[in-house]
Amino acid sequence: MLAVRIRAARSGDWAKLKTLVAGICRAHGDAHALTRKDFDRMVCMDNAPVTVMVAETAEGVLAGYVAGFVMYEFHMGQTNFYIQNLFVAEEFRRQRVGEILMLAIMKEAREKFTANAIRIGAEEDNANALSLYRQLGFLENEQGKKTVRLIRET
Repeated sequence: MLAVRIRAARSGDWAKLKTLVAGICRAHGDAHALTRKDFDRMVCMDNAPVTVMVAETAEGVLAGYVAGFVMYEFHMGQTNFYIQNLFVAEEFRRQRVGEILMLAIMKEAREKFTANAIRIGAEEDNANALSLYRQLGFLENEQGKKTVRLIRET
């Protein structure tokens, strides 16, 4: 298992983090559109709407990141936390970095936002991601056209 430090992303991470963001965009076939200005606004300001945590090696390399945000189901009186991105650089995979990132952001969601549930989606052909999420206690919830929706009660 790789020794990493999990911490909140900060503005100075942008140069390293944008490579990881580009990686998840390639994996999903999405265009990379996140800018430094957007990153600072969404992640680094007081009361930022997006929570991003990074896994940093002793050498200062960002091995991966996880990003999520609060979603309210007002009519149900429930606070959910939606994990939108989990990405680990190829050279750091299979070393439990993704698991460590997931556990850290789930803890943050419970403690900071008092989330009642944590939600995540994965492409149905992403067996590794689905296996990890199920190992962490997520269960299938809603079926999307190409996405399996999972939920883990806190």
